[in-house]
Amino acid sequence: MAASNSPSSPPKLSAWHLLAYAGPAIPIAALGQPFYMFVPTFYAREVGLAAGALAVVLVLVRVLDGLADLVAGRLSDQTPGRFGRRKPWVLLASPLAAWSAYMIMSPPPGADLAFFAFWTLIVSVAWAAITLPLNAWGAELSPDYQGRIQITAWREVATIVGVIAAVGLVGGLSQGGSLREALHILGLFAAIATPLACGLCALIVPDPPARPSQNDSLKAGLVDCLANGPFKRLIGAYVVNGIANGLPATLFLFFVSDRLGRADMQGLLLGTYFLAGLLSAPFWAWLGGRFGKDRAWCWAMIWACIIFGLALLVTGPQHFVLFLMVCIGSGLALGADIVLPAAMQADVVDLDELRTGQAPRTGLYFALWSVATKLALALAAGLGFGVLALVGFDTQGGPQSSQALLSLSGLYCAVPILLKLVAIGMMRRFPINAAEQARIRAAISLRRGQSL
Repeated sequence: MAASNSPSSPPKLSAWHLLAYAGPAIPIAALGQPFYMFVPTFYAREVGLAAGALAVVLVLVRVLDGLADLVAGRLSDQTPGRFGRRKPWVLLASPLAAWSAYMIMSPPPGADLAFFAFWTLIVSVAWAAITLPLNAWGAELSPDYQGRIQITAWREVATIVGVIAAVGLVGGLSQGGSLREALHILGLFAAIATPLACGLCALIVPDPPARPSQNDSLKAGLVDCLANGPFKRLIGAYVVNGIANGLPATLFLFFVSDRLGRADMQGLLLGTYFLAGLLSAPFWAWLGGRFGKDRAWCWAMIWACIIFGLALLVTGPQHFVLFLMVCIGSGLALGADIVLPAAMQADVVDLDELRTGQAPRTGLYFALWSVATKLALALAAGLGFGVLALVGFDTQGGPQSSQALLSLSGLYCAVPILLKLVAIGMMRRFPINAAEQARIRAAISLRRGQSL
């Protein structure tokens, strides 16, 4: 058998392979961060659902969704067949993602809380059924420390492109009409583009064959994952930092309209933020390869703390330029948040394989990663909407009390700073660097060679 077909030597990837692999990230990006930016606000302001009720639904749906992630990750690892372990999931989940995206963004008249809860759950499950195998697929496309940064960077840059397109579309259209019309068009885009991009990915990108699974139980796999010390540190820091990022994302529209007082600039500010993230991603990928992914990520979080400190000074329209600079600065940090932790995740999977002798449980690890992502976003949305409801913040856009505006600023700026400082502490002296990862891969290759 050729080396390129062995589990230890995945096929060499061209730019076309990387582009096709990253392609699905563009349309499904609309079901990620833009969902939390626009959809809860839309259901609160235009559909008329209570902010507190939305917060409860978001948390409960994420709990159920997290259980589904674990099952999907496990099944993805166990999927047999000539087409690979990951391709069938990406292909079969894309129609469900397309349908649910359209439904949640184009609610019929009289849509209630049950409608929001049901379609939020379905769109989350469909999103996970694509992104889990896609992310695990990317981790398996290269065993190399640097190569994984490159693959992750391509995928996450495509994600930012999708987010910019979604935010620009909704921001631009909502200024000339209603948020309902803008989300309807975004839903149509996601419904059409998702199956097309997933189909091209499955057609072009190789799905490296893996070692046969040992058929260990889900419980046994979870026990091994949670016994992986570097993984626990990484995912813990990722959750804490994810809440820190999720709060500004969830509250952005409220902050711009009610604290900054420039609702007419929402599209420009969001586009600037994501464009800065897009442009900075290659830099953070280079910095992570040069100095280590963990150190580069910590530097990015320190930078974000400084930027959010400046955002505390924003109290009205006179600070528009300052907030524009905040959007640029926080966007620059975004590039690190989306590229570096996910690339580190692939490295801790190698450690699991070395310690347990099991076939790579990449799908299960990325399922836990997905649970962490959703948990962080749900906790951020629950905390944000919950606290605003407690202090009497008017989500319908009416006059706000000084206490409500101060709470909004604290949630948007101060709380993320504190959380990021905690995440930085958790990542100090992370044990897997380039040299250690090379040692782990060499030990795995030696063991595989001895087992032949």
